[in-house]
Amino acid sequence: MKIASIGMILLLTMGSLALFSFSPGCTEQEETPAEPAENTIVEPTIEPAENTTQGLEPVYVENITGIEWQWTSFQSFDMTGNQLMIPDPENYTLAFFPDGTYHIKADCNTGSGNYTLEGNNLTIGPAAMTLMACGPDSMEAEYLPLLPRVETAALEDGQLVLYPGTEGDRMFFKNGGEVER
Repeated sequence: MKIASIGMILLLTMGSLALFSFSPGCTEQEETPAEPAENTIVEPTIEPAENTTQGLEPVYVENITGIEWQWTSFQSFDMTGNQLMIPDPENYTLAFFPDGTYHIKADCNTGSGNYTLEGNNLTIGPAAMTLMACGPDSMEAEYLPLLPRVETAALEDGQLVLYPGTEGDRMFFKNGGEVER
């Protein structure tokens, strides 16, 4: 009797599961997007600017090496074109050398690594960095993640412009003078 009761419970359970699995509420159906209500704000979709780096003059290694490039601002691609100004550019520097190495200063930390430059295509490899805590006003957390994302470089009006990614973001660097190795 116990075996028959257990069998019946299993049969009912499996049947219920099968019934719910194939019910209309669980099948995929093509949904039509709801129309926004009159008082709903619909944010426009931001499309990245196409080929933002196309047509740039090639950058030659001899034009960017031996210079202490100081990070002055970051322009994010968005509807407002917001530009973040760097309060102490001398604390966020980047120096390239002809042998394919670079030196970086990110507030209280320093480091170095390798880079490659072919035309406007710039790849900044990972840096071996010191790991000191720089304080709450440091821009290190904004600066360091951008550099490995750089894909393109340009020289515009005496500034070095780095393009991290393809969204149109730009990092601007001013010439801070000759760098000592």
